[in-house]
Amino acid sequence: MSRSQRLTRIAQMLGGKRFSSQDELAEALTRSGIEVTQATLSRDLRSLGVAKRSAGGASWYELPGPATEVFDAKRQALDLTVFVNEVRVAQNLAVVKTPPGHAMAVGRAIDMLTVEELVGTVAGDDTVLCVLADHASAKRFKKQLDAYPSRSTHGGAHK
Repeated sequence: MSRSQRLTRIAQMLGGKRFSSQDELAEALTRSGIEVTQATLSRDLRSLGVAKRSAGGASWYELPGPATEVFDAKRQALDLTVFVNEVRVAQNLAVVKTPPGHAMAVGRAIDMLTVEELVGTVAGDDTVLCVLADHASAKRFKKQLDAYPSRSTHGGAHK
């Protein structure tokens, strides 16, 4: 089972029942066919933004609202700082080159940026295609990625 599928299942379970401990949640996951270590479950809960709530002497794990993954700012910074090798603009498109195997992570980090003009991204193995509203938006987006903190110190090309 993929991490994404596991996170979805955890969110579904938390939406349907109150779990008072990670052990209780882990046992429920095991009963549904998902084996997970305590460390992995803890990371998954943190990634989903789950908090422990209490009232009237009882405590339980609760989603912060609609189940959405919280993207760690340090991870986003790492992906955009270290793994963006080159950004090129063609009309309303920005093509972001990464080392092999890193395009999905960079694409996710880009998706989590608040760029109003960003229509969407498509990631392959070493390339992320970013569709922007127009040519001017694409140029601003390139400038934003090129200026990402410390990126130039990690050997990223700036074309």
